[in-house]
Amino acid sequence: MNLPRPVADLICLTRDLVRHPRMVLLNRGHHRWTPAGLIAAAAVASAGTPVGHHLLAAALLLAGPFWALDMVGALAHGLWQSGRIWSDLECQCCGDDPDDEDDDPVPDEPEGDDGLAVDIENWLKTQTTHH
Repeated sequence: MNLPRPVADLICLTRDLVRHPRMVLLNRGHHRWTPAGLIAAAAVASAGTPVGHHLLAAALLLAGPFWALDMVGALAHGLWQSGRIWSDLECQCCGDDPDDEDDDPVPDEPEGDDGLAVDIENWLKTQTTHH
């Protein structure tokens, strides 16, 4: 049985929040604040109508906890970044590549005495320009 993506994401978030709360909070510091946008859009759409108030209440009910988690995550990430909390953790979003391997093991070095670039350079030096 395949779960819809939002439901699966919610289950994973809940599981990870229980198992690794500090890591979840650090990662939520990088979140796009989608819940805040949803609540703001619902607030604009409400425009003082009774149906709009129900829409705003539904948006707050659905997105409010995620928005609160984003805010707490942003606060925790700021404290972590300043070195005040969790110095033993490394943020998965801020650090280098997770594999910690050098992606370019050989830096760009000039070619030796042979190669296409040297051949072209020598050919260009021997050519005369005709005006």
